[in-house]
Amino acid sequence: MALPQKQILFIEDCYRLYEQKMYRVAYSILHDESLAEDAVQDAFLKLIRHKVHFDNADSDDCKRYIITVIRNASINIYNKRKSENKIVSFSDNLEKISDAAEPDLESIQDTGAECTPLMNKLPDKYYDVVDCLVIHEYSVSETAGKLGITEANVRKRYERAKKMMRKNLGQI
Repeated sequence: MALPQKQILFIEDCYRLYEQKMYRVAYSILHDESLAEDAVQDAFLKLIRHKVHFDNADSDDCKRYIITVIRNASINIYNKRKSENKIVSFSDNLEKISDAAEPDLESIQDTGAECTPLMNKLPDKYYDVVDCLVIHEYSVSETAGKLGITEANVRKRYERAKKMMRKNLGQI
């Protein structure tokens, strides 16, 4: 993608003027240095792809636009990461399960092998979801693609599977 010299100079001016400000905005949303850097990069790529140009990179309109772009890029990264992290780690799930059960069941360790009796009692469609999310550590979207169902279905089946496992744990 060959950019006109004027566009290149504009992007360079924006980088020089706003890179630190953009990073601070992104960091305030994401609270992670590398994700904030990714957001700044995404924002500049968007400026380049959409051939954004203002007469003066120092103008208030340009500054507002760039801040809006970085804020949206940061929020997109935040939301993507949030949806990927909805699946709680396996050990956290076991703690919740054992907390709901009787105290003598707290000896169950957080390994997949020791929870297979609980998983084996699940209907196939719930077992498959737990297997993908917990054992294979796929994301919700990867699990949905693998199983040919929607992401909402994956989350709901996972929720129901956890309830069934808690109930079955009380019967052991």
